[in-house]
Amino acid sequence: MQPLTGLRFLNLVSFLFVLLARVVWYETPTGDSLAIMPASFIDAIFGVVYTTLLIWCIRPVQAYPADRTLIFDISGWFMLTMLGFGASSIIGPPWELVSTTISFISLCIIYIKIQHHPNRSPWMRSPFSVFLAWSSVQVLILPFRILQDFRFDDLFGLTATQWVSLMLLIFASGALCFVLIHADWVFGLVIIWYYIGLFFNERLNSLQQGLTIGIIIVLMIAIIIVFRKRDQLFSKEKRPISQESDS
Repeated sequence: MQPLTGLRFLNLVSFLFVLLARVVWYETPTGDSLAIMPASFIDAIFGVVYTTLLIWCIRPVQAYPADRTLIFDISGWFMLTMLGFGASSIIGPPWELVSTTISFISLCIIYIKIQHHPNRSPWMRSPFSVFLAWSSVQVLILPFRILQDFRFDDLFGLTATQWVSLMLLIFASGALCFVLIHADWVFGLVIIWYYIGLFFNERLNSLQQGLTIGIIIVLMIAIIIVFRKRDQLFSKEKRPISQESDS
């Protein structure tokens, strides 16, 4: 078995572990619903996450030298990410927080390596953009779940409602910077999907719903800006040489 084939097989096995952990072994947390939890229809995003990751694991890469190099570079981190994400679906708090953190850090390393790798195919980043965005959402929600389990009604003098409003703003600000800095419209769309779910979760007050709408509008504007920059770049790259000389 060639090294590349072996690594891809191990990547697929670790992905199947996550699939089993989330679909078969996962138990929905009990207790009162959190205001920061989106409506149930938002869980459809998991289908997108798993489908894009599966395609990434099995798609042919023999014709893409840069992608083959990347697979050698990130496969270890990919397996660590999958194992951590799968384990977090099985174990409970507080170890769930540790496992999720390890998985999230590994995923960030993968994204950075892909982002700075020259001559990669566009498909190398897109699955991890979706996965990183949704993992960011899970990292945002998890501390609220743990605090609820330990019966914390307030923290640092702020009530749960105030914390929700504050974290929605901080999270949106981080997502906005990420989209603009990395020109990653896929990441932005996933975050917008999350805020749409928040708007329809029937647990936000009127001020938080207005805040959610404003965040969605701002993120949409950022995505449009990124798209326009990409279109301008592509049109410049595809302009015939004769036209450039005439101008």
